[in-house]
Amino acid sequence: MKKTVSIVIVLLFLFAICSCTQREKEEFLLDFDNAVNVDIVDLDGYDCTIVQDYDLDHPFQYPVGTLMGDLYLKRLKDISDEYNCKISIQTILGNETARIASNLYVGEIACSHSPHNPAKDGLYYPLDALRDYIDYTNAEKFGSPGILEQGMFNGIPYTVSPVSWPGKQKLYAYNIFAVNEDTVSKYNLTDPREYVEKGEWTWDTFEKVLPDYHIVDGEYTSTAMNLTWSILDFAMMNGVNFFAVSNDGKMIPALDSQNVIDAFDWCSKLLKNNKDIITYLGHYDMVDGFINGTITLAQTSFSHMINEMIYDVDNYGVVPFPCGPNGTYGEWVNAYSGADSMAIWVNAHEPEAAAMVIDKIFEPFEGYETLEDLQKYASTIFYDPRDVELFTTFMRYSRWNYYTLGIWDYFQNATSAAKNGKSGAEIVNSTAGSANEKVRQYVIPNAETIVELLEEEKAD
Repeated sequence: MKKTVSIVIVLLFLFAICSCTQREKEEFLLDFDNAVNVDIVDLDGYDCTIVQDYDLDHPFQYPVGTLMGDLYLKRLKDISDEYNCKISIQTILGNETARIASNLYVGEIACSHSPHNPAKDGLYYPLDALRDYIDYTNAEKFGSPGILEQGMFNGIPYTVSPVSWPGKQKLYAYNIFAVNEDTVSKYNLTDPREYVEKGEWTWDTFEKVLPDYHIVDGEYTSTAMNLTWSILDFAMMNGVNFFAVSNDGKMIPALDSQNVIDAFDWCSKLLKNNKDIITYLGHYDMVDGFINGTITLAQTSFSHMINEMIYDVDNYGVVPFPCGPNGTYGEWVNAYSGADSMAIWVNAHEPEAAAMVIDKIFEPFEGYETLEDLQKYASTIFYDPRDVELFTTFMRYSRWNYYTLGIWDYFQNATSAAKNGKSGAEIVNSTAGSANEKVRQYVIPNAETIVELLEEEKAD
């Protein structure tokens, strides 16, 4: 982070421009010429309130009294001492939109795993105006562009996520298969992780071996697979992207591409040919079924596994969605709905100071600075090295699914159509038009910004 007076002047100029669209008047309570220098940050008693979606027993989703919960709270205290500020945590009240609309103060920092609507609704301060106080392009600290994407609207980033922290690799989604290894072991089945290791975890293999995981043993039945949410991640693993780049270099919507059609065709065939061994239980029934041993492969997420599923199962594993013919094997592309993140409230008293605090908060914890450190921590959650490896690297290929902006609905509707035997062409011809318009409106502006950031990084 640059800490010179000249940079502060430039940033104040940017804030003046930004304030024309964000609010009528900006009041700067701190003298940033004196607050920041090369060696010392003094925020002069700045009162920094973090308003979080979670209850106070779960600061930033870490339970109080756990190692990571204690480290997080200690981090806040240490920054309060080092930066001469006062950091406190409050629980969200639910009336923040109305308060901001009435120009009433909410807090300095927002903490959420669902930041998409607040970003769209203008509740957060644009981070591109604070870039010299928080470098949101730092992928090691804040994640890949696909993680930045969840907190972007109209090409402007509003949130960052602490991807370097232990346990924060648990995206909220349904983008993996949990494997009931008790069932696999008891009935002497091939562990799906072996197919992954051998380079064989493909659509062809999945289609061939899925019946093996359906168990009928007297009165006991374990369904081969539960498709809990949608076929989106099957499509992502066939090289599907929401947009493509035309010959003249322009981004264009691509939800009607051949890769999409092929994915829908394959899923329609898979669901039809295996209708007796696939269930479509909702989340809570899926969790119960996995715990009770009546589902062998359950579509879920790392967050659901860690929060709900693994404590009552003796032996569990994880595999990604299988790779289609147009995917890249080993790059486990996936879609997610949310990730733990922080933003700055649009009417924060001191957005610059808030940015500095977030940047400092998200530094790696001592003893957890490397991938090996994170994997050592993850091995207390997942006991097989293959699961640990997938958990700690999965976010590299994650993309936000735009579920609050209608694009995820396209794949949800495709799931229903595939269950009813519709072909890929039929699905695309009936619904891709409106979905592509949403890509044009919501996805492409964000993608253009991400490309610009990557080009900047390459130039540096």
